[in-house]
Amino acid sequence: MISTVSFREQHKELLAIAGEISKGLNAEALKKNASNVRALLSRLAGKLTVHLAMEDNSLYTALARHTDASVRLMANGFVRETEGIKQALNAYMRKWATATLIQNAAEDFVEDTGNIFTTLAKWIEKEDNDLYAMIDRLFQNV
Repeated sequence: MISTVSFREQHKELLAIAGEISKGLNAEALKKNASNVRALLSRLAGKLTVHLAMEDNSLYTALARHTDASVRLMANGFVRETEGIKQALNAYMRKWATATLIQNAAEDFVEDTGNIFTTLAKWIEKEDNDLYAMIDRLFQNV
């Protein structure tokens, strides 16, 4: 049986951390000290990496073997989209690898962070409402 409960909880945790970071997205304050925001970014990236690995190893693997071709197709679409999210996040984390880099380009960091968080929130919403809802329907009687 596949349960989406823990994945949904992980989504809430990811959004909560992003919310904490968003509260600190003030360019003038970041120019003085970006250590806290950078630490929160590391926490977010770590949790997201674990979440994505868990999805790859359980959800997507099971869905790729499903007997219904439409389920496999949907899962493959999410796998491709998730790869794009991973690449975008990795590029973002490399660009903003230290508090000093954030402090030296605080306005750009605020803009980039807003963009990556919008992408992350849309992806989470889509997983919750489409993928996880489908999984819940498929496996509710298992």
